[in-house]
Amino acid sequence: MGLCPVCWWEDDGQDDRDAHEARLTVNGQLSLADARESFARCGAAHPRFLPYVRKPDVSEQ
Repeated sequence: MGLCPVCWWEDDGQDDRDAHEARLTVNGQLSLADARESFARCGAAHPRFLPYVRKPDVSEQ
């Protein structure tokens, strides 16, 4: 587990099975599904994280 420098999502063990649930853990009120949608739109798990993210390396694409 850890904080992703590409999207700024902290891995809390959530996966596809419960991706629409907001667990209210380290990711606050974001569900994994919300973070994925935000990443597709703006390149970060949430727009407020844009100052902290970086582009993915070739191996991460």
